[in-house]
Amino acid sequence: MKRLLWIFAALGLLALCIGWVVRARAAADQEKVVYTYAKPERRDLKQTVVINGTIAPVLSTEIRSEVSGRIAKVLVEAGAEVTLGQPLIELDQSTLQVQLDDARLGVAGARLRTERAELEYKRLQSLADRALVTEKERKEAEIAFRLAENDTASQQARVRLLENSLGKGVISAPYAGRVLSLAARPGMIVTGADAGREGNTLLELADISRLRVEASINEIDVAVLTLGMPVDITFESVPEAKASGRITFIAPAAGKAAGGGSASGSGGGGNSSGARDFPLQISIEESHPRVRPGMTARVHIETAAAAQALSVEHNAVFNDYATGDWFVFVRPAGAKAEPVQTKVELGVRDAKHVEIKSGLTDTAEVSLQRPPAVKFSQDK
Repeated sequence: MKRLLWIFAALGLLALCIGWVVRARAAADQEKVVYTYAKPERRDLKQTVVINGTIAPVLSTEIRSEVSGRIAKVLVEAGAEVTLGQPLIELDQSTLQVQLDDARLGVAGARLRTERAELEYKRLQSLADRALVTEKERKEAEIAFRLAENDTASQQARVRLLENSLGKGVISAPYAGRVLSLAARPGMIVTGADAGREGNTLLELADISRLRVEASINEIDVAVLTLGMPVDITFESVPEAKASGRITFIAPAAGKAAGGGSASGSGGGGNSSGARDFPLQISIEESHPRVRPGMTARVHIETAAAAQALSVEHNAVFNDYATGDWFVFVRPAGAKAEPVQTKVELGVRDAKHVEIKSGLTDTAEVSLQRPPAVKFSQDK
């Protein structure tokens, strides 16, 4: 029995040894990296920032009524093309017309009272000159005359005000354009816009002959932009349409936190978590007839270029986050030797390749894998 126990113990120890050897060999196999090498090539590179934006008219207006009232007629439809001065909406003017007629009658009556007061004043003035009436009577006649004049002027001002309001009962197009949206309906009661009230928005009018892209770009990419920089524009809903444009506005201060605005064509310079957005405006020089306000546009901004630059693929360069240094791993002379870590200076990036400005020769080959023995700060 005792002998049997020793046999089982020996077998258990043997199994442990075998397991350790197997694990050691597996670990050793994991450390063995089959390196893939690539030779740097000279090519033309263009570094591009790509951002999404929305098509908007350069000139658009929310049309409101200047006077309160009830809408009698809506003379246009959403999407309609209108000309300068074309009537768009008519308010019910019957009440205003009655008020205007009454005010004009008031002016006529005030004029008659003024004429009568003037005659009485002149009569008493003549009598006062001959000392036939008292100075008090003359003065009272003069005051009555002046009050009648003031009343006439007040009635005339009311007429002008009502005439002005009546003229505003027809809302016309301030410029030629297209009706983008229409909220007005016959019978709707509207509030007039004045210093204390915005009033009701009745429709939105825009000059669609001049369009722009309204977008935002994160703080990482905005530093390389300048006013007037040329851009290329594509449209998701109209794939065949392409346009050129220029940056016409860069916000002087950041807006809201970025959520995915710009993406760098370099393959690694896009929006970072916590970055902030800067609003942009890009003019469209010649727009496709099917491009309309509200559509999504994709703006391609070339920020840098290099002709016949020595370059490698993005996955052939490795970054140490702590120092900011970039490295490649150069193929060694010995067939079994590990790649040699070499510091390089990067330049222009495009979607697939990055320029090597210094640290690498045309004849060298670089590994697409980092040796396991090389540890950067982010690996610790």
